[in-house]
Amino acid sequence: MKIVRDLLLVCITCILVSLSSEAAEWAQFRGADGSGISTEKDLPVSWSSENGILWAADLPGQANSSPVITKKRVDLTTQLQDGSLVVISLDRETGKVIWQVKLGAGKLDAKGPANLYSHRHNAATPTAVADEGHTWAFFGSGHLACISAKTGDVVWQRDLVKDYGAYNITFGMGSSPRLWNDLLIVSCMTKGASYVVALDKSSGKQVWKHDRRYPAKDDGPDAYSTPALIKAGGKEQLVVVGSDHVNGYDPASGKVLWYSDGLAIDSPYGRVIASAIGSNGTIVATSANPGGGGLGHVLAVKAGKGNVSESGFAWKHAKTTPDCSTPIVLGDRVFMVTDNGIASCLKLNDGSVVWTKRLNIGTINASLVAGDGKIYVQGIDGKCAVVAADDNGEIISVNEVDGTFYATPAISDGVIYLRAYERIYAIKP
Repeated sequence: MKIVRDLLLVCITCILVSLSSEAAEWAQFRGADGSGISTEKDLPVSWSSENGILWAADLPGQANSSPVITKKRVDLTTQLQDGSLVVISLDRETGKVIWQVKLGAGKLDAKGPANLYSHRHNAATPTAVADEGHTWAFFGSGHLACISAKTGDVVWQRDLVKDYGAYNITFGMGSSPRLWNDLLIVSCMTKGASYVVALDKSSGKQVWKHDRRYPAKDDGPDAYSTPALIKAGGKEQLVVVGSDHVNGYDPASGKVLWYSDGLAIDSPYGRVIASAIGSNGTIVATSANPGGGGLGHVLAVKAGKGNVSESGFAWKHAKTTPDCSTPIVLGDRVFMVTDNGIASCLKLNDGSVVWTKRLNIGTINASLVAGDGKIYVQGIDGKCAVVAADDNGEIISVNEVDGTFYATPAISDGVIYLRAYERIYAIKP
């Protein structure tokens, strides 16, 4: 009997250690699957430049990539004034630099007017991916590299523009990679090169590639979204949104499982920035309508097989919709925010509105993250609203630190990491 109890204790301990390790990491854009949800408790509610700061660190250059967190590191990318592409690894306990690597130089190939993007977007907009042994950094110039977390040495690197074709996208490449098992997956959706590719994370060699081209006009083929991993039919699917369509892939093979239209915007400037989200086989995708008064589309479809544009259609919401910010699905509710700060809660099953309110924190481009029954909404000017993730949506607090914030926050081991242009804050209760 004692042996059984001892074995049971060992199993429980292993499970708790595993859960603790999982909770302690946020090593990709909006977490491991892209949902933006942390399962942790006792997350920060109030802070300022003088209070609630575990540490803060100045960063070289300027960028809007989000920090990614492993057990001992905080990794991020930046671009220096001379165009250098740089990856930085910080000690997660102190914010001190562990290593810093320069990966050559490159610029954002953007066809649109520079005044519409240069103040908020450069080649270091895509967020890196990390694990305990490596960091994978991708830049809007097409540079992709794997770096040893122990030494800071470059293990392998590729130029995806050289390998797969030039980007032709109005405001330049901004999609972040997604790591799934041993595959590093990159989506590219432009008027030029357009594909989803999976590379072996250890060697950088191509495992599968699927050209992605759906009917779309004007700026419709352009997308700045990041692939997400969403469970449907009991299995993880890689869900990609862009070119007026959303679709699911088998992440192991790249096989297209299903697709849906319904995201086209009646505007020459309509495009996709937000990533897909979902729960229990319902996928929610957003298309943006810049200058359209927040009248883009939020579309919900049921994952299935083949063309589900009609068979899988669940609902469409076309009022006070996000432009840049990816929403959150918590349980049977969808939470989202417009760029001008109007937050909404919808029912996942039918898209009906539960509540809508103005947050009064200025302009918002960062995607939503959530945990401990709270949603964190980071404004550009440094104000962050903490909102109750329920059917009332009480604004619990509004906090402010110095800086310009386009990057999406990260949550790890009870700490919220906020990245400004040239500075990063670790917030802890």
